[in-house]
Amino acid sequence: MQLNIPDNFLFAIFIAVIVTYESYNRGIITMEMIYSVIPENTIIYVIIAVVFIYLRKIISPPSTSIQNQILTTIDQRLQKLERDILSLQNDNARIQNESEWRNEARSIGL
Repeated sequence: MQLNIPDNFLFAIFIAVIVTYESYNRGIITMEMIYSVIPENTIIYVIIAVVFIYLRKIISPPSTSIQNQILTTIDQRLQKLERDILSLQNDNARIQNESEWRNEARSIGL
């Protein structure tokens, strides 16, 4: 399975968060070190931005190629339904003609 760019980005962020968390728990880095590199509010903004990017990717409308495939499938099914309806109409007309012919033949006495 090949990942696209947003998936790779989220995976990299996930790894960075895990590495930072583990380093903090083991005492390798301290909160003062983290805050000297990244101010407190920036972490919250980054988390919110990542969530919005991920949700936008999930909620985004389908691409035009998928829409074209759906429309093509619908058109094919409509054409098949039209053929089936015409076939049923022809059968109905044939049956009516046969019944009228039989009724006429009976009335004539054939």
